[in-house]
Amino acid sequence: MSSILNGNRYSPEGSRVPTELLASAVRYEAARAAIFERQGKHLSANDAMELMHYYYDRCKQEGVKLFLDPGPT
Repeated sequence: MSSILNGNRYSPEGSRVPTELLASAVRYEAARAAIFERQGKHLSANDAMELMHYYYDRCKQEGVKLFLDPGPT
């Protein structure tokens, strides 16, 4: 596995996702949060939602187009 994805134990949470995978990471964390909610694992669902928001903010900062973002109207 690539060292960019591995990072190290001192890497901040959520910083290991490369820019080109941010849109997928947002969708993945949203799906994880939904599954955890259905299973009643609310703490895990909250963690997944926090990561999803972090990735979404990174997408906006780095100019990554998301499936959720309709762009300028």
